[in-house]
Amino acid sequence: MHITILLLTLVLFQFFYVNSLTPLSECTTARITSYPDYEKGGSCMFGPPKIYGAAPNTLFYNKGEKCGICYELVTPDDVLYFMVDSNLADNDTVKGLHFDLHRNAFNSVIKNPEFGGLNVTVRMVACRHEGNIILKTKKEVNPYYYSFVVMNHVLGLRKVYYSYDNKTWIGLTREGTWNHWTVPSPIKFPIYFQFESISGEKVGTKITELKAGYDHDTGVQFKVPKNKYYAIDTLKEITNPKKEKCCKIYDAYTDIYYEGKFLGEWMYSTNVPKEEINFAYTKNCYEGKKCIKIELYDWKYLAIFTRLLRIETRKYNAIEFYVKSAKKCKNCLMINSDRVNFFTFGTEIAGQWEKKVITLKDLKIKNDTFTGFNIQGSIKDRQLFYFDSFKLVKSDFVDNGVCYKEK
Repeated sequence: MHITILLLTLVLFQFFYVNSLTPLSECTTARITSYPDYEKGGSCMFGPPKIYGAAPNTLFYNKGEKCGICYELVTPDDVLYFMVDSNLADNDTVKGLHFDLHRNAFNSVIKNPEFGGLNVTVRMVACRHEGNIILKTKKEVNPYYYSFVVMNHVLGLRKVYYSYDNKTWIGLTREGTWNHWTVPSPIKFPIYFQFESISGEKVGTKITELKAGYDHDTGVQFKVPKNKYYAIDTLKEITNPKKEKCCKIYDAYTDIYYEGKFLGEWMYSTNVPKEEINFAYTKNCYEGKKCIKIELYDWKYLAIFTRLLRIETRKYNAIEFYVKSAKKCKNCLMINSDRVNFFTFGTEIAGQWEKKVITLKDLKIKNDTFTGFNIQGSIKDRQLFYFDSFKLVKSDFVDNGVCYKEK
């Protein structure tokens, strides 16, 4: 009986044991999409993937520099650990930081994958590979051509050196986008190699014979540095970094509308005819140069909602915006969330911007999440309204972020 309980306790302990990832960069914003047909591997030439992978945009990929580097990515739905194993061939058109994830990786952390792209938070972390660095020779190697890929390194690989006497070291250059390293011909053995990580550490191995398409266990691995951070794009060490225990979810909800655009993950729908609505009106706006001009009447509405998921009510207190009407109208507008519990409001002075703060309590939101809100006009009266600077008012909830956890 006691043995059975002990074994069950050990099994449960192993199942719930969490091994957190070691951060190597600050948290930063990025965008993700997904692609199929990743099973055979990508331009980093690692072969079929063993963990979730991604292809970053060309500028960030930087001719294979990011191959084999791992990242922790936070979405509104979950957290992902993945490694760069390919290149997003975008002809340098994608700016900023963009990861095209393996389709199964994307689907594992997004509840509604049919929506496509998404803004996220990401940081570089040490890879959790088992074993040593692997030197994988190409199938075409011969006494006059020796080319290989380096993989399974827990830190980014900055440089590779070779030597025939283990004293005089010559640097190699990573070839194009394919992550290859090639020793000039003719080739002789043994060959000594040194691998340099982004931390500056060098580890070495020796190759004694020519083997084509062979995974050579180098017997060495990089040490994961403690409390050192590197720029996520240049991989150079940075001083006084912003250290966060966990990355916070990308804030795609606080700012809703500004300067003629719906921001973050916000979007809209309306049954107002096109000629009666202008989302980039340019005269006498409250803030900036563009605002919304709209006619609301006969239950016409403007619905503003998020395209991906429901917003946590614990993070916000109210909906804030500015409104102006052509004529004074008391109780001429209604607002509701998720199409329940209408709250009525109006304007006090014609032709003057007024600040409105509608609390979540006013809307009687009882659930722990909501998707957005609708603004509607009265049944009969036709009125011309102007709206500007929609946003959510944050509560005192402290967001400590979320880290990757693996059972």
